[in-house]
Amino acid sequence: MATDEPQSLMALPSTLSPDSLDALSELAIVLAKVRTGIQSSAGLATGATPSTAAATAAGGQPMLSFKDVPGATDALKHQLQNARAQVRALPDMDRTVAEQRREMAELETRLVTQRALLERLRDDGLRFGKDGDKMDT
Repeated sequence: MATDEPQSLMALPSTLSPDSLDALSELAIVLAKVRTGIQSSAGLATGATPSTAAATAAGGQPMLSFKDVPGATDALKHQLQNARAQVRALPDMDRTVAEQRREMAELETRLVTQRALLERLRDDGLRFGKDGDKMDT
């Protein structure tokens, strides 16, 4: 049962997935569309034919102008706000850094004590094994 407790504390809530925290992929898509719009505008200045009705570049990739960026990133903004609220609801998120450092120091002290105990038990076991061999001979 002791193994269930750390897993449940470490598990993400069902409503919070790694995808909801992935802002870079979504932002890269939006920026690629803006870049396409910029490149298309530069092509228009050199005499290319405009295709603003379809809002796509010659390669068929959608394009955005700078004024369309806030609307295009609205879903991303809401996704991040939702993820932020869910992360704040995770257990122990209200603890200060000092409290976390204090707990880490306590755990490190406990670890040193446990390692010393294990080493002592190992040494006692080795000594017991050697003493047992002498008794058999």
